[in-house]
Amino acid sequence: MIPTRPFSYVLAVTLLLGSTISSIGQWQRTLVQGDGQVTHDAPVPHPLAWWTHNPLELDESGDLLIGPTAGGGHTLTARDYQVQQKVTTLGTIADHRIVQVLTTIHAGPRVATFGGPGVDGPPAQWKSLLVGVGANRYVEIYTLQSNWGLFQIGSAGIYGSGPDSIMGTDDPDTGNGGGCSDAYWWFDKTGAYPVDFTKLEDAIRRAIPKEGTYTPRCWALHPAEAYLESWVQRLDAKCHACGGLGTVHARYRIQSGVAIPVSVRFKAEIEQ
Repeated sequence: MIPTRPFSYVLAVTLLLGSTISSIGQWQRTLVQGDGQVTHDAPVPHPLAWWTHNPLELDESGDLLIGPTAGGGHTLTARDYQVQQKVTTLGTIADHRIVQVLTTIHAGPRVATFGGPGVDGPPAQWKSLLVGVGANRYVEIYTLQSNWGLFQIGSAGIYGSGPDSIMGTDDPDTGNGGGCSDAYWWFDKTGAYPVDFTKLEDAIRRAIPKEGTYTPRCWALHPAEAYLESWVQRLDAKCHACGGLGTVHARYRIQSGVAIPVSVRFKAEIEQ
């Protein structure tokens, strides 16, 4: 089931396309739900305590936000779930404090009795990344909703140092296609912007065979080492593990939010 919230508290995964909001700078947030549905909106600043309040209590109606009914038509409420939160300061970029909130939602005994959402499998987990925009005021620039194990949630991180440091988050999905929910940001005083990987991607395309394709993000990208390594596969490959052409290795550096290629090397597979 997909969690729903009041409009004032829509959770979001941010691609940060640069929407100006009054005096707090350029921000945009994108809601990515458990079924892959993506929406965008403009984030609204709130005190940190607002963001760390029990998310299942924010709806004054008391209706359950992660699935309204259980087996036999029994109505479940927020009181039937237990919420744990871990709040971590990841660091500061361009004078913006970055705070991560990991929320874990466990099904309680009554949910098990009536067979409600979350009774089987892992708990629901939500990741929220907040950016300070003033005295105890934060905007939410990223939230991933992993309802009952759809994503393997880990911590975001800050990579590099000084004005060219970036923040990144990468959470693999539980399918077999190597997918993920990831995003990378560069900051200045006015806001946050998506890291531009265009120059790196262009350099890689020039290095690999024209009939090949590669994975530009997810498991292939290693922001802590500013390094990308991906298997290169034929465009017309018939399966995930066939049609291999070789491996591409690329190093880059971040300059004003742009990934500048430093070295790109394609190593062809040796035919057996």
